[in-house]
Formats: sequence, structure tokens, C-alpha cells
Amino acid sequence: MLTVILSLLLLGSSPNPAIADAEQQEAPPKVEETILVTATRSERALNQLPMSATVVTEERLETAPVRSIDDLLRGIAGVQPSIVSSSGSTPTNQRFTMHGLGGTRALVLVDGIPLHDAYSGLVQWQRVPLDTLRQIEVVRGGNASLFGTFALGGTINLITRPAERDLVAVDVSYGSFETTRAAVRVEHVITPDLAIRLTHHKIDSAGFDRVPFTGPVDVPAWVDSGITALRADYSLAEASRMFLSAAFNEIDVSQGTPLSYSKRDGFDGSGGFDHASATRGYFAAKVFHQRQDERLVNASIIGNRESEFLSQDALIPSRSTGGSVEWSYVRPGAIRFLSLGGDIRQVEASESRATFNRSGVNTQRNRLSGTQSFTGILGQVGWHPADRVEILTSARFDLYRNEDGIDSIEGGATTVYPETSSRQLDPRVSIRYATGSHSTLRASAYRAFNAPTLRDLYRNNQSGNSVILGNPYLEPETLVGAEAGWEWAGSRGRIEVNFYRNIIEGLQSRAAVAGRPPNVTQFVNLGTGRAQGVELTSSLILNRHWSIDASYTHADSIVTEDPNPLLVGKRITEVPRDAGSLSLRYRGARGTVAEMRGRSVGHSFADADNLAKSPAHQVVDLSISQPVRPWLGVYLLAENVFDEMYYQALSGTGAYRSAPPRSITVGIKLRSTFKGRS
Repeated sequence: MLTVILSLLLLGSSPNPAIADAEQQEAPPKVEETILVTATRSERALNQLPMSATVVTEERLETAPVRSIDDLLRGIAGVQPSIVSSSGSTPTNQRFTMHGLGGTRALVLVDGIPLHDAYSGLVQWQRVPLDTLRQIEVVRGGNASLFGTFALGGTINLITRPAERDLVAVDVSYGSFETTRAAVRVEHVITPDLAIRLTHHKIDSAGFDRVPFTGPVDVPAWVDSGITALRADYSLAEASRMFLSAAFNEIDVSQGTPLSYSKRDGFDGSGGFDHASATRGYFAAKVFHQRQDERLVNASIIGNRESEFLSQDALIPSRSTGGSVEWSYVRPGAIRFLSLGGDIRQVEASESRATFNRSGVNTQRNRLSGTQSFTGILGQVGWHPADRVEILTSARFDLYRNEDGIDSIEGGATTVYPETSSRQLDPRVSIRYATGSHSTLRASAYRAFNAPTLRDLYRNNQSGNSVILGNPYLEPETLVGAEAGWEWAGSRGRIEVNFYRNIIEGLQSRAAVAGRPPNVTQFVNLGTGRAQGVELTSSLILNRHWSIDASYTHADSIVTEDPNPLLVGKRITEVPRDAGSLSLRYRGARGTVAEMRGRSVGHSFADADNLAKSPAHQVVDLSISQPVRPWLGVYLLAENVFDEMYYQALSGTGAYRSAPPRSITVGIKLRSTFKGRS
């Protein structure tokens, strides 16, 4: 079957004469100048930045051999999503980090708005379909001087496409594990100033086994999710624009047993305005509101995965509301760039949880709630003391507050937690020196912080015999770091090497509680960690048909100080020491695009004692796409081609989460343009 499909893809369509003529006259391709906004919260050319950054372009997004954002990011140096793909995992397992820091210690944004779960801080990749993006921007290093909490190791900004044309696009596919995907996008220019876009994405899968060593209790873990979004873009004048967007999502994911699953219903709404003036600079304002209602059902496993019993049933509604304003100005002279801005965000969440024993008896009902508020003001100055030198300084002052923390036990005690607050001042200095027309030296130093989440502050949880207590006095993690690197950028590609060293104090971890049984732990600030390493990345166009991308990361991340001397020298959890990727891409005369991508990831540990090991693994993915007609294209994806079995250790108790086995997907894309009103 696959042989037939590949033959049709490669040979079945007649060549387009226009494409063939263009191919004969085509000059060798060149790398186009890339503009990004995340590094300075304003538009800057990638090759002119005084910091390490990577951009994934729209063309690469459309043809990469993956179906989720986190899988695409695995090929970027220094970036580390969870081992298990979000395409087959509950959001509660999706942590994200950069620069070898482990846990969730990097910031993910969608058009400048945090994507993190309001209650737990985890990253919900499923809320953003890959084909809705225009580009992905990756900025390495502490970026709290611009964005505040979470931005310890770096920042990812997912930039969505604006509505700007008349178009109908349909993408339908079927693959392994009875997985069906359907995406519909309709864009329409109503007037020269107003355009709208409506999208709907649906995924349904029978799923695969979620643990590597199954027992009688395990079943294939299904996925059933849908996202519907509407966006309107309006031009008020030649230099003024505004947008409104709304998205509704329903994400249901099984945890791999008959009783356990996660169901999330959410709404994301945002709006913004920006104005560019040659004399007054650039002004932008944005507001957003996010709502999510989650039901999380957990089961405890008995024996050697022989059976299970319902242990917890929780309802977790959460809300996040905020806004930002920013003004920036580019001028001639030594001080060429100025920027001022501020943002606010308020997070509210609660959890109503019922706990059961193995006999099915409800042993306790809890309700906890809390509120966090964040306020930040920031400024930037870009100084050019010489033509080849730029010094970019930025600083941000943050005030955040934890309040309204309450934990009530039905028929028992009610605990009211004290209000706490913290102030943070986070500066960053970045220097760029152009050593030649194509090469650049860069260096940065920065301070950043990571605030504890509402879950870590207030949630007291029991699962089986394990008890985890929140800590209302938990303080933020703080990081001081520096990096330096060299970059070569030419018309045929880009090569970069980046060295970094970070010290993180107040490392948040779970530890035994004095005077309590050993099965009782609590979130606390323990010790100091050090993360240092090197990141190598290259992207080269070999000729008109072939290009290659490669990356390598070495991360030496260890605990340097801890009240428990046995932990000193242990590796920071969830950080592999070595990881690399290699991607070879072919573009043919008839529009054929084929790509092979391989990645190799070293082992890591799930626990501070370095006993629970996630094994090293090597994975190869393939993709091929072919236009059959101007309005019709077909494609094939093969993920984990050699069916590598690998998994993520979740704790020292033998809990694992399996990564997806080999899967094959075939699909078609329909695309039609039409003439709207002018």
C-alpha cells in the first residue's frame, strides 16, 4: 500500500510547464531576511539581534514531518519539551524548558500571550494547531526583563497568521491507531480594510498504550479534541491596525486505563491595536481573557498493573485575564532604540476534589482556591557607540501577589492561607559586535525569576499512599546567567554556536516533611543548581534542491548546594546531557518536498536521587508532499520510522509514560482562492 502511495506521489502527476521553465532559469536559492518580535517586543531582523535566536518559518511549518508544535521544537538547539509528545499525552505531563534547567522553566507565548495553564503552569500545546501559525520565534536565555515569570531559560512565541486574503483550505488525513484529523480554514476579505478567518480542527484517535510495560489494566489511550476559532483584522488607516480573536477548545485525553482521563473545555479571547508613526514611534496595546474548566480523573494501580480503583475526581475551573501596552521608537544617532511598556495579569483558580479508597468509599472532599496577580513595567535602550557595536539594555520591575488561598475539607477544618507578595527587578544587557559583513560576536548577562503556581502553593494531594503538600510560603526561583556566542549568516545559510552558564537559587523541589511519614512530601525551595553548556545550530542551502539543518546541545546541569548532601552533584531532573538532530530536505522541480529528520537524546532522571531513568533514544521521522493540481496536494508522514520504544520516567516509584510508537499518516490538502469584494 505504501509503495503504491509513494509511486503516485512521485510519478502520478504531470509536471507543470511553468514550474519546469522556472526551474531551468532559477538561480540558487537564498535565505530571506527574517523579522521577529520576541527578542525586543518589537520588530527586528534576526541577523541584527544582540542575542541568540532561531525562527521557524511558515514554509517549514507547512512541510515538517510532525503534527504538533512540541515535536517540531525538538529539532532546535537548547529547547527541551517533555519526552512524550503532546499529540498523545495529557496536558498535565507537558513541561517545557530551555538551557538545561529542567521542569517548566521557559516561557511559551501565543502572539505575546502566555500559553501556560493558569493553575499548574504547564504548557498546553494542544490548544494551538500547528497549521494556524505564521512562524515560531525562539529566544535563548533569561528574558524576564521583558516578559516576567517563567522566562528563565528562554522564550518561545507562537505567531499566528492574520486574516488577509480570500481562501478556502481543507486538510484531511487518516493514520495509525485509527487517527483521523480534519482542518478547515476559510478567510474572506469583506472590504479592503476588513478580513475575517474561521478555522476548525478536529482530532479523533483510538490511541496507543501509554506505558511501556503493560498489564491487564492498560488499554489504548484515546484522544478526542476539537478547536474552533474566529479572527477579524481591521485596518483603521494605513499605519493603524486592530484585531479580535476568539477560540473555543475541547480536549479529551485518556490516561491509558479505563477509569483515568482528562477533559478540558476552554475559551481564549484577545484583541489588540497598534499604530506606527514615522515621528512618534510604534504603539501597541493588547487585552486577553482565558477560561478553562478541567475535569481530571485519576486511578491508582493495584499490583503489577493488574487492576485499578478510582482514587480522585477533580473539577478545576481557572481564569486568566490581562493586558499590555508598549511604545517604542527608532531614531538616528547613538541612542537608536527606546522602548517603554507594562502589563498586568490576574489568575484565579479553584479545585473541587473527591478522594476514594480502593473499596470505592469517598474518604474526603476538598475545595481549594487562590488568586495570583502580576504587574510589570519595563524599559529598553539600544545604544550604538560605533557602527559595528550595539549594546541593548532592558530592565523590568515585577510585583506579584498570592491571595485568597483557602483549603476547605467537607465536614472538617478550613485553612485560610496568608497573603504573600514579592518584588523582582530583572535586568539584561546584550552586546553585539559585527566582526565582518557576515559574522557576529554576541554576549548577554541577565537575571530572571520563576514564581510558584497556585497548585504548588495550595494543593494538598493524595494518590495511593503518596501524599504531596502545597506550600503557601514557597518563594520564587531566581536565576543569574550569562552567555556568549558567534554567528555566521550569509545568503546560503546560518551557523551559530552559543555558550551559556546559569545559576538558579531557591530551586523548587519536593522534599520529605520533618516529623511526618516518609510518604509525605512538600514543595519547598531547596538548594542551588548550575546549568552550563553549549548549543550548536546550522541551517544551510546546499543547492537548488537540497538543504540541511543540524543542532546539538550539551547540558551540564547539576545540583551544587542542598540541605541533603547526598543530592549535591546529582543531575537536575529531566535534563539529558546530550541531544542532537539532523534534518535533510529535498525540494523537487514539480513541487515535491521530502524531508528526513533524525534526533538523538541522551538519558535523563525523573527524581532528585537520579534513580528513575528515562532511557536514551534515537528517532527518525519522514515526510513527503506533492502538488497534484494547483488546488490539490497529497502527503505522507511517517513518525518514529524504526519503531523505537522509549519512555519518560515520572517518579522513583516505577511510574512511566510511553512515547508514541511508529505511526503512518496519509492526507490530502485542498486549497481554493476566490475573489472577494474590493
